[in-house]
Amino acid sequence: MKLAVTAWDLSNVEALQRIPDQAAKAEAMGFEGFWLPENHFAGPAALSAPLILLAAAAARTHTIDLGTTSLVLPIRHPVSVAEEVAMLDQIAQGRLILGLGRGFSEDLFEVFGVDPRQKRALFKQSLSQMLSIWSGEAIHHKDDRALYLSPRPYQSPHPRLWIAAFGPLALKQAAAFGCPYLASPMETFAELTQNLAQYRAALEAADQVQPAVVPVMRTIFITEDTALATAVSEQLRQESRRAASQDQPDQPAFIVGPATFVEETLARYSEDLGVNYLIARGRIKGITEAQQLASHAQLITLYR
Repeated sequence: MKLAVTAWDLSNVEALQRIPDQAAKAEAMGFEGFWLPENHFAGPAALSAPLILLAAAAARTHTIDLGTTSLVLPIRHPVSVAEEVAMLDQIAQGRLILGLGRGFSEDLFEVFGVDPRQKRALFKQSLSQMLSIWSGEAIHHKDDRALYLSPRPYQSPHPRLWIAAFGPLALKQAAAFGCPYLASPMETFAELTQNLAQYRAALEAADQVQPAVVPVMRTIFITEDTALATAVSEQLRQESRRAASQDQPDQPAFIVGPATFVEETLARYSEDLGVNYLIARGRIKGITEAQQLASHAQLITLYR
């Protein structure tokens, strides 16, 4: 099981300024990946430009992979994304994993002038064009001249691509591109089991090879304090219910409790689902940075 981590503090502008420090700390702790989400117009410090922050993180790190949990393609121009991603991959010297998504916020699409009914079509069109550009095909022809991407990505022909997917159509689209499916941190074990089965069936139908990596993102907090574990679990359960607008089954997407419980639960993910890459998510309300980092350190210890 490879272990990665998301930024554990995105609460304000000062925290965003410390993203390179967080990435360096994650690398020193022994994590193999450092991941950033994308969000817009949310809270005191929305993370609207993860590629910029990852470039800063690349300058402070040496070995850790750097990833986006879901760069929203439909609101961006594919040529611009292809150029920025290629440059970031060069700066990171091949350590980039590009997680891509379609987005879901109606407000976001409205602000960027995108018809939400076209998000899947736009995603397919953009990613297809980006793949062509990265592979060395001409971006534009005029008379006897042709324009090509420069520089090309460090990884050949392009960075590793993962696709965040929600629902059957999105799973089918991820499979059509042959990319690993990155599950939502809100999906329960039962939902993840069902989605992986649909995704693998779609891979077979599309004549695509099963990707070697099977990633999952989970909110994880390790503590031997029973009262604290109960309080954190209840808070996360309530947040899950609000996000889903309905009660959730007793198979939560989060993993909270003693180290032995977390280890046993992750073993189930590995044995039953084939998961081999874990992105540990923090940012739990009421949990201090010291508590979250102590949990992350215990997680690393489980796999050493």
